[in-house]
Amino acid sequence: DKVMELIEKFLNLGRIGELIKGIEMMIEIILRNRIIPYGYNSYLNEMKKMRSLLSNKTNTNTLIESVKIQSVYQSASLIAQDISFQLRNKKRSFRSIFSKIEKDIPLVMKKGVEGIRICCSGRSKGAEIARTKCGKSGKPSRNVFNQKIDYAPAEVS
Repeated sequence: DKVMELIEKFLNLGRIGELIKGIEMMIEIILRNRIIPYGYNSYLNEMKKMRSLLSNKTNTNTLIESVKIQSVYQSASLIAQDISFQLRNKKRSFRSIFSKIEKDIPLVMKKGVEGIRICCSGRSKGAEIARTKCGKSGKPSRNVFNQKIDYAPAEVS
């Protein structure tokens, strides 16, 4: 199992935080695409293996659960993870990623999302000078206190 080898490697290096982020992203990608690899029973067995391995290595009670997500665009952390994943793999530019999100936002506007504001800053694609690129869609207000605002940072290294 390649997954189990990677988990062992991260645990031996002492990078438990990165391992947990990786598992979260893997689960999020599987659920977002609604594709469960190699059958549901084997998926559950893999989750049990990961849970027991993490519990044994960290000497704690570890809980890993699958959660069905209605829409990726209703959670700021999922959007941030998705953008960082795409930028990390250098598949697309920030503009193209934001334009796709902008197209999908009207679908979740009915479910309570009024707008979205995304800022990416740093040396994108290895440029010498760091820049900040921002985009907004809908009506994301930064001046009103009575609105529920979801915020999430994500790193691309």
